[in-house]
Amino acid sequence: MKLSELDRAVLAHVVVDVDAWVSHALTHASENAVNQKINRWKENYILENQSLGSDYKTRAGRELDQQL
Repeated sequence: MKLSELDRAVLAHVVVDVDAWVSHALTHASENAVNQKINRWKENYILENQSLGSDYKTRAGRELDQQL
């Protein structure tokens, strides 16, 4: 499955490892599941990214901050 840069960014907004999550979803669900997750979170990602600008962090970044 080919993901656009925006699709990958949306997924990185809600999952820690985009490649691992997509691989798992394609193995255990379907391409439709990946597209549904992207569609579900796209608007939230865009709004948060725009409002936070350079302070925006992916899910992995947010989790890393919580561990520190």
